[in-house]
Amino acid sequence: MKRFFVENLNPPLKLTGENHKNLSVVLRAKAGEEIVLCVGDGFDCICKITDIRKDETKLEFVRREKNESEPSVYVTLFMSVMKGDKNEFVVQKATELGVKEIQPIITRYVQGHDRNIKVERLNKIALEAARQCGRSVLTKVCSPLDFSEIVQTLKKFDLVVFPYEKAESPSVKCFLREKLNCNVKGIALIVGSEGGFSDEEAAELNSAGVVPVTLGKRILRAETANVAVLSAIMYEAGQWE
Repeated sequence: MKRFFVENLNPPLKLTGENHKNLSVVLRAKAGEEIVLCVGDGFDCICKITDIRKDETKLEFVRREKNESEPSVYVTLFMSVMKGDKNEFVVQKATELGVKEIQPIITRYVQGHDRNIKVERLNKIALEAARQCGRSVLTKVCSPLDFSEIVQTLKKFDLVVFPYEKAESPSVKCFLREKLNCNVKGIALIVGSEGGFSDEEAAELNSAGVVPVTLGKRILRAETANVAVLSAIMYEAGQWE
């Protein structure tokens, strides 16, 4: 069923603005069809279209059911800013994989710049990805922060995953299988840009108790590393069952 994210489910139920335009003009929906409304609470609200007018689509509530697509772990991706459309690619794929929040960060060796982060556009990409993959909670893309600003925020997470090109051990596989258990709910993933992390940044994370992990002998592109490690986390957390 067609899926739409709305601010509330207050009666009378209806779609307006871009949601209405998308449903009536782009998707060419008709009265009698059922659609899904989501407000970000982990549930799907099934509604039937009763009338499509010029400026709004009227709906009738059918049922409310728990969405089965949301992961049981809450992952925040600290994504170092990249060049070009790589940021858009990572946001789209991370949303499909179930990330809760994406925090772009400015590290020493970023080859992009914070002006590459168009937050409004990236949130729109996350919205479309969430609709496509059947999620009920929107991934939030935040405004960029400097690397130094995010280190102290890591204390609130149950587990921090930090792939680092100079790490020799442990492997990400061994690290996740040792540390990831049923008590781990909040996970931070920190991934570098095309230029990687500086020695000083790695040392700062280490001083905060973060253990660097290796992804093996091959050096991955920044956008590949984001998707690959996130996939590994979701797999080891049992989210692909």
